[in-house]
Amino acid sequence: MTQVQWSPNLSVGNDEIDADHEKLIGLLNGLMADIEKGSGHEVIRTGLEQLMTETQNHFRHEERIMLQASYPELAYHQRLHESLMEEIREFYSSLESGSEIGPEVTEFIKNWLISHIMESDKQLGGYLQGLAAGQAGQTGPE
Repeated sequence: MTQVQWSPNLSVGNDEIDADHEKLIGLLNGLMADIEKGSGHEVIRTGLEQLMTETQNHFRHEERIMLQASYPELAYHQRLHESLMEEIREFYSSLESGSEIGPEVTEFIKNWLISHIMESDKQLGGYLQGLAAGQAGQTGPE
C-alpha cells in the first residue's frame, strides 16, 4: 500500500483546512501501516476509530467555515461528507462485529480523501481565497 505524502499540491490554500487534511493523512497512513504489518484487531480498531472521529471533526470544522463564508455548494459538500462517513461507519461496524478489514478499506478511504481534496475542497479553497481577495480590496466607506 502506498502511503499518502503531504505536498503543496494537496493544499487548498486555507491553513486551517490544510492542517486538518495533514492530520487525517497522518492517521490514514498509520492505519495503513498497522494493517500492512498485521497489527492486532484492537490496534486496527483503535486506528480506524481515531480516523473516523477526526474525519467527523474535520467535516464539522470545514462545514462551519463554509457556512460562515456563505459557500453556495455547502449542501452538496455536506452530502459528500455524509456519504464517506456512512462508508467508514460500515467499515467500523464490520470490524466491531469481528470481521477483519484489509488494505482495500484504507485504499478506498485514501482514494476518496485525495479525490475530495483535489476536487471539492480545492473549489472551496478558491472560493475562500476569492472572498479574502475581495475583502482585502475593500477600503470601506468614504
